[in-house]
Amino acid sequence: MARFWATFIDEKCILPLWMSCWTEGDAQQNFMMQSKENLSILEGELKGKKFFGGNAIGLADIAAIFIAHWAGVLQEVAGISLVNEEKHPVLFKWTEEFVSSDIVMECLPARERLLAVFQAKKETMLATKAPAY
Repeated sequence: MARFWATFIDEKCILPLWMSCWTEGDAQQNFMMQSKENLSILEGELKGKKFFGGNAIGLADIAAIFIAHWAGVLQEVAGISLVNEEKHPVLFKWTEEFVSSDIVMECLPARERLLAVFQAKKETMLATKAPAY
C-alpha cells in the first residue's frame, strides 16, 4: 500500500500542485481542480491515522514531503490556497505533524529560504512578461 500511495502522490499530486502555482487563467483553474480532487483522495486515506502508514512516518509520508513543506511555500508565492485547514483538515493536520517531527525537520530547508527563492523566481517570471515600452 505504501508503494501505491507513493506512486499516486508522485504521478497524480505533485505536478498539478506545482502547475497550480506557476500557471494562470484556465490552465491554472484546471490544475487547481485536479489538485483538489487528488488532495481529497489523500484526505480520505489519512482519516483516522496520524501518518499514511499509521502511527509512524513511512514511505508514503516521505513521498508526500512536497505537499507537506514545499507546496505551502509555493501557494503563498502564487497567492492561492489548496492545502488548508478548512478544505482538507486531516491533510493539513498531517502536514503540521509531519514537518514538525524532529527527524523530518532536520532534513528540510528553512521555509523562509524557500520563500525567498520562489518569490525571486516569480518576480523574474513576471519581469519577463512585462510589456516592453
